[in-house]
Order: sequence, then C-alpha cells, then structure tokens
Amino acid sequence: MLIPKKMKRTITAEEAKAIIERAKTEEPLELEKGDLPAMILAAFIVFLPFLLVFIGSLGLVFWLFFSLLGG
Repeated sequence: MLIPKKMKRTITAEEAKAIIERAKTEEPLELEKGDLPAMILAAFIVFLPFLLVFIGSLGLVFWLFFSLLGG
C-alpha cells in the first residue's frame, strides 16, 4: 500500500516451489543453550503491553459501570 508497485518483490510459483523443495532437504535448526528462555521473554515483551491495555480498559469499563450503578 505504501510501497510503490515497482519496489514490491513478488515471488513466482516456480520460486516458491523451489524454496519448498529446498526446505524439505535441509535439516531443522537446533536450539542452542538459552534459546527457549529468550523466546519466552520475547513473547512476554511483545504480548504483555497489549494484554495490559486490554485488561486495563476492561477494568475501567467495569469500574465506570459499577460506580454509576452504585452512585
């Protein structure tokens, strides 16, 4: 949308098939020491702000709802 059409890089069906065939023959990557805690920490860094905003907005809605009913 923001990138001009001549700058967009699309792959053809032949290139996609070649990539899939090459991926079938390669062996999977092995995890190194400390990779799993790093992935978990990265997931927290990515998802925690959204979760906090969602929980905070729900808390605000409930607080306003019950304060208007109780008042």
